[in-house]
Amino acid sequence: MPLKFTLSLCAACSLAASLPAAELIDPAAFGFGRPGYMVDTTFIGQQDFDGSLRGSLEMFEVRTIIPVWSTKVGEGGRLSTSLGYNLTQINFDPGDRLDLHTLEAQIAYFWNSPTSDWWGLGFVTPGLGTDFNGISLDDFQISALGLIGYEFTKTFTIAGGVFASYANEDGTLLPALGFIWRPGDWIVQVTPPFMVLGYQVSEPLTLSLSLYPSGGSWDLDRNDGTNTLAVSGWQSAASIIWKATDKLTVSLRGGINFGGEFEIRDEQERVRVDENLDPAPFGALNVRWSF
Repeated sequence: MPLKFTLSLCAACSLAASLPAAELIDPAAFGFGRPGYMVDTTFIGQQDFDGSLRGSLEMFEVRTIIPVWSTKVGEGGRLSTSLGYNLTQINFDPGDRLDLHTLEAQIAYFWNSPTSDWWGLGFVTPGLGTDFNGISLDDFQISALGLIGYEFTKTFTIAGGVFASYANEDGTLLPALGFIWRPGDWIVQVTPPFMVLGYQVSEPLTLSLSLYPSGGSWDLDRNDGTNTLAVSGWQSAASIIWKATDKLTVSLRGGINFGGEFEIRDEQERVRVDENLDPAPFGALNVRWSF
C-alpha cells in the first residue's frame, strides 16, 4: 500500500504554521510560515516501472493555497479558513495522460497567549481527490489534527498531538511530534515526515536541504475497472529561496524523487497493479505572496 503521506504532512505543516513569529522554511510549498497566496509547480522525470509492467510515468503538478478568511477569537486565539487546489498530470509511456484533481478546504484554530509559553492548534480539512469524470462519496477525503506545543526558549519549540484521516476507504490515526530549532542563522525543522536544514546567507537569500514525501491518491471513474489510483515517493531537495520584497518570495528547488510506488485498485478495493518506481530527477518553482 502506498504511503499515506498527506496525513503526516498536514501534521508537520500545522506545527510550522503554529509559529507565526518565525520565518520558517517551506521548500516543498505546503503552506508553512506566514499566511499568503502560493503557487508551486513541480516536474518529476521518467520513473520506470520496476516489476512486471513495462514502461514508465512522468508527473507534473501545480499546487495552490488561497487564504479566505481569518478572525481573532478571545485572547491569543485565531480562527481561519483556506482553500487548496492541486492539478496532477501523469503521463504514461506507453499509454495516455491522466489529469487528476485535489480540492481541499481547511478550518483551523490556533491559540497562542502572549502570557504563556504554551500554545495549541486544531484543524479539520475536508476535500476531494478525483478525475472529475464523476463525483461521489468515494472521492471524499478528510483529515484532522490536534497539537499542543511548548516554547522552551526563543530558539527551541516542541509540539505533540494526534492526527487522523480518511480517504479511499482507508482510515489512519498517527501521533504528531516534532521540533524547530533556530541557532543563529541556521534552522532545523524536524517534523516527521518533513525534515529541513536551512541557512540564511543574507537577509533576502536562504539555502536549504530537505526531505519530504510526494504523491497522492485519487478516486477514478473509468470503464477499464480502475477505481483508485495512488502514487507515492520521497523527495530529497536542495533549495534556493529569495525574498524579493517583504511580501514576495521566489524559490527554486531540485533533487531526486525516490522510493516511489504506483498502485491501482478496482471497485472491490482489490489491488490490480502494485509497482515500485525507479528514482528520477525533479525540479520545482514556487512563488508566494505573504500577508
